[in-house]
Amino acid sequence: PVWPMPSARECLAMLRERGFLLGMVSNAQFFTPILFEALWGDSAEAFGFDPDLQYYSYQFGRGKPSLTMFDAAAESLRKRGVAADEVVFVGNDMLNDVVPARGVGFRAALFAGDSRSLRLREEDPRVAGVVPDLVLTDLEQLSRCMSK
Repeated sequence: PVWPMPSARECLAMLRERGFLLGMVSNAQFFTPILFEALWGDSAEAFGFDPDLQYYSYQFGRGKPSLTMFDAAAESLRKRGVAADEVVFVGNDMLNDVVPARGVGFRAALFAGDSRSLRLREEDPRVAGVVPDLVLTDLEQLSRCMSK
């Protein structure tokens, strides 16, 4: 099952209004892009996601925590003049989001505001010693942490 994260719409609107470049790296199937329309009534692009910065596992034949999509995102951003350490990757999974984001030099924010989706994976040795740069309990908190 899929559902929008609490406060996601407001968070995206704030980031878009402030001129932040938005992208996504997702363990997704071919139908995932149309879920935006099904759940929110509009496309990912309408919510501010750059079409050239959307990385879906079905396109790569590899899913997170593989670095494949993260490497592609980092390279695309580098070509646009955005250094890896200027990127904040927000995800709800320590293994699939925080570990690979940190692996390519992105800053990582763990979204812990939805108990249904939060994956700490404390028993997995691959997350041992990994600490996110930021923990968000509400996506709207991101606006207070971002400057441009």
